[in-house]
Order: sequence, then C-alpha cells, then structure tokens
Amino acid sequence: MDSSVGSDRVMSMVQALVTRVGGVVPPQEYAALTQLAYNLLEPAPPVSPPSPRLVTVLIVDLRGFSSLAETCSSAALIGLLTPFFEQMTALIHAHGGFVDKFLGDGVMALFGAPHACDDHLRQALLCAARMQQAMVGINANNARLGLPEVHAGIGINTGEVMVGSFGPDDHREYTAIGDEVNFAARVESFSLRGQVLLSENSYLAARDSIEVGAMRRLQVKGRRGPVTLYEMLAVTGSERVEVPRVELRNSPRVEVELPLHFHRVDGKEVLQETHAGSIRNLSYDGMLAQLELELPTLSEINFRVNSDFATDVSGELYARALHTRPVANRFEISFAFTTSGTTGHEAVRRYVDQLLWGRP
Repeated sequence: MDSSVGSDRVMSMVQALVTRVGGVVPPQEYAALTQLAYNLLEPAPPVSPPSPRLVTVLIVDLRGFSSLAETCSSAALIGLLTPFFEQMTALIHAHGGFVDKFLGDGVMALFGAPHACDDHLRQALLCAARMQQAMVGINANNARLGLPEVHAGIGINTGEVMVGSFGPDDHREYTAIGDEVNFAARVESFSLRGQVLLSENSYLAARDSIEVGAMRRLQVKGRRGPVTLYEMLAVTGSERVEVPRVELRNSPRVEVELPLHFHRVDGKEVLQETHAGSIRNLSYDGMLAQLELELPTLSEINFRVNSDFATDVSGELYARALHTRPVANRFEISFAFTTSGTTGHEAVRRYVDQLLWGRP
C-alpha cells in the first residue's frame, strides 16, 4: 500500500469521528483521537513517509525508579506507575502532543507532529509545567495509599528531526529520529527531581514567555562544545503556570565524617571503577562531599549506604553533582540525591534523625 494511503486512513478515521460528533472537537480531544487512530492502524503499511519537521521533543522520566524497583513489590510498582502514565498521557493529549513511546518508567512525546502547529513549543512547556504540578497530586495519593514518593525530571528540546513511520512492512512505528531527539534525552538525563530543563534551542525560542532559574553550562556526549541548559520556573503570557518547587535544602543538615566509595554513572550505566572521598555534611536530600576526583556539574554518582551510617537498613543511592570548588588538593562538591523512597534513602533519613534527635 502506498505510504500516503496509510496517512489518509488515519485522517479519514479522525474526520469520520469528528463528523459524527457534529464537526466541533477541542484541540486536545482531536490530538487524543489522532493518537488512537495511529495506534489502531499499527502495524500497518507506512502511515506517512519520513520527512524533516521542526518539532519539540518532551521526555518525562521518574527519578531513581530503578533503585525503587529493587525494593518494592510488583503490586506497589504498578500502583506507582499506573497513575503516572495515565496522567502524563492525558496531559500530553490535552496540549495537542503525541505519545511517541513509553520508556520503561518514562514517556517521550512529540509536539508539532504528526500534525504541524505553530505553537508546539509553548504547548510542550505548558504540558511540562502541568506534569510537575500533577506529580504533587500523585504523591499526595501515594501517601494515602502508603506508597513512596516519586519525582519526575523533564527535558525539552526543539529542533529539526525526521518524523514518519519507520520499520519493516510487518511492523512500522510512527516516531521521530535524529540528533535533536538524542539531545532531548541527554537534557532529560540531567534534570533533577521536579525540574523542567530546557535546551538552548527551546530557551531562545521561548525566552520572552518563560521564567528561568539556574543555568548550567556543561559538556554533553555527542556535542562538540559545552552546552547551556536552563531550568524553567514558569510559563508566562496569557496564562501563568508555575513549576512547583521540590526543595532539596529545607531538611536539617548535620556535620559528619563518613567514608565515601562511589561509582560514576554514564547514562543508565554504573561504571566499574571505584573512587574515594568523604561525606562532610548530610541531609535527607543531599550531602557535601570531598573527593579526590573533580566531577562535572550535573554528573551522577552511585554509592552504597552501609554500616557506616549506623542504621539497620542499607541500600544504594544515586546523587547528582550541583556545585564544585577546589579545596587544597581535593574537590568539595554538593550533591542532591536523585532517588527517594528506597532503602538507601531511608537509611540516610534514619541516620540524620539519629544524630539530630537521638532516635533511629
């Protein structure tokens, strides 16, 4: 079948549904209908031939979910993931986006494809802010159900990609490929709990209608020179939508002197080489450490909370480097923990409480 026929089938299905309800369908419902039509027609001959398109790619991912999965039951994991996927998908459709794929504990969405629209970036930004707002409600419900907190990181990038149906005739998938998609994934990987991080492309195109906080200049795999990432705080304009703050520094902080043996993390891979250092102060959500190794800003480490913390639980923790300064022949680095609800995180909380209040 000709590839254009596949696209015609999708549009015919959507138009038929629109006609049946009187010809007036809000944009968000039209987006949901289009998504459903593509899903129903796959696997089919090509829905549309791959072609270049300027789009905005949004990737939302749960922080530290892999560690959480090691300690939670299957029922608990389903209880955590189901409302997350339901609400993220609903918000993507509500802003005219297209769910490209589910990524284990994350979602990748396209704005500006399959159907072009002039405000795809703004819709993606509004969607991201409301996703983080939705996480507040998700965690309130988790608390009522006795489930751990979960937090999402979001990365957004705007650029030209190839969009269309890819794959053999017996299994085709509508998706986007290209360097800008890969870069969106890199942007997302640097986001902390509750953050929305923008690439420079997205920031420059939207800077008159957003508020930003921290800017990070760093080296990213696949890019020749350093790049700048921007933390979005709010979308402004005709409506103001704020990103809720997940404060990492409000918890009490205690002075400690603990050995630290850690591994660097590259993407999703924990590297084998062990590095040494010491933890100088500690809170529920972060730490200050002195290391022999200088770490780039926003790089991630993995370490094990063990008997040094004098608690009856132990486990792994992941942490992201925020600020670095040289001290003598070492480097003093502040870290934010990127995992919560795990046994490792619980061990830290108990240890801090024990030092503060004399109780486990």
